[in-house]
Amino acid sequence: MPRSVRYRTYFDEAWKKVVERFFPQFLLFFAPKLYEDVDFSQSFTFLDKEMQQLSKKGLKQSKLVDKLVKIYLKDGSEQWLLVHIEVQGDEDENFSLRMFRYFYRIFDRYGKPIVSMAIVTGPANWKPSREYKLKFYNSGVEFQYLMSTLMDYERDKLLADDNPIAIVVLAAQDSERLRRRYRARYDVKWHLIRMLYKRNYTRLEILDLFDFIDWVLQLSDKDEERLCEEINKLEEAKQMPYITSIERIGIQKGLQQGLQRGALGESQQLIIETLDERFGAVPSFISDAILQIEDHNQLRTLHRSAIRITSIEEFQQKLNNN
Repeated sequence: MPRSVRYRTYFDEAWKKVVERFFPQFLLFFAPKLYEDVDFSQSFTFLDKEMQQLSKKGLKQSKLVDKLVKIYLKDGSEQWLLVHIEVQGDEDENFSLRMFRYFYRIFDRYGKPIVSMAIVTGPANWKPSREYKLKFYNSGVEFQYLMSTLMDYERDKLLADDNPIAIVVLAAQDSERLRRRYRARYDVKWHLIRMLYKRNYTRLEILDLFDFIDWVLQLSDKDEERLCEEINKLEEAKQMPYITSIERIGIQKGLQQGLQRGALGESQQLIIETLDERFGAVPSFISDAILQIEDHNQLRTLHRSAIRITSIEEFQQKLNNN
């Protein structure tokens, strides 16, 4: 996998981890009205398999960070939430159309009430319209979704906000702002890390936030060594040995695991998209079976089969044989 693809894959994984690890705080930050209505005494569920099945023809340009979450409101009703994060998004005139297609496919397949939310991490000069309209002669649809552009948030307010997501937004802003200013990254990264120790975050929260900061603001090997020394001094002074050398080794292992998970998901999705392109909607029992396969060699074999077979029934036979 090329270095640029590996970087993008784990960058996406880092965002997914943030949504999963800090979901209540994420909701409070980006959708406070919805947060007030959620009953957090009931568990929320990430519907990853359902989301993968929906990423087919017509959604191929979508970025990888899409989370579908089932939550319950205080009135007892079930609510589904689609979170789409456009990682370092470039201007895309079809963005609102893609949001509508996600909404429609989820509703058409599952018939659940859906709140659609988009988070744009890229340049501040691109702002999607927040809606998609398709009307002719007073007939059609008008679809609206929640949208937040990270570069729009005021830094002073973020610095004063104890919500862990405020740190995430600051790191994302700095990553975009310093995209080509590598020398300035050290001071910015060190400032964000010091902030972690000044707030009343738990050890696990600090490690998870550090994992995100460490990835979006990468340094040279020399600066990385210097940063490690400063972190060790800080931890000794505060008697908070959170990010030790052992933890950083663990983080690097987690990075590699994230890359492997991302590559695995891409291989699975490529097979489903190929079948969808050739034969139309893929039966759920076939896509479910594909998503259960975690052997890369087997997935490569099935992808070749998806290209060569003449019918979906023939592919099903290949799948059964494997």
